[in-house]
Amino acid sequence: MAGRLKTYTAELDGLNDWIVAAPNQKAALEAFGVHQDLFAQGQAGVTTDSAMVDAATASPGQPLKRPKGGKGRFKAGPADSDWSEALKAAGKGAKPPKKVSRAKLDKAEAALKAAERAGEAELARLEAEVAGARERLAKARALHDAEVDMARAAVEAERAAYRKASD
Repeated sequence: MAGRLKTYTAELDGLNDWIVAAPNQKAALEAFGVHQDLFAQGQAGVTTDSAMVDAATASPGQPLKRPKGGKGRFKAGPADSDWSEALKAAGKGAKPPKKVSRAKLDKAEAALKAAERAGEAELARLEAEVAGARERLAKARALHDAEVDMARAAVEAERAAYRKASD
């Protein structure tokens, strides 16, 4: 056992408390002879209990057991065993991990991207229309202002001519 050891506990058979000193979770599962990830299932973990740590580090890599909830000494348990049947019998779910399909997630993500692209294209089209309408409005306003200015000038000229003729 190379590297720094941690003491791992596991729920293997429902009858005993199991411990092992190992450098990592994978090594602990191998020592227990288990082929499923008990850590992910919440059936294994790290302990810092000094009595467990002392017992486990005295025999690194060797699974040790004692009756569940007991306070006695840990004794060597079987190494390289297949606990799948014991876990199944104890109702601890020795089921293989369920394969989950990403198909629905991938389809939803693709639909999201398509909606984003379509929405962005429509917004860009509308922005272009608005920009064109603003340009046409500015030209129309300038033409209107010029026509009004010319009409005012004509009115003022006619007013001045009328006053002059009335005098």
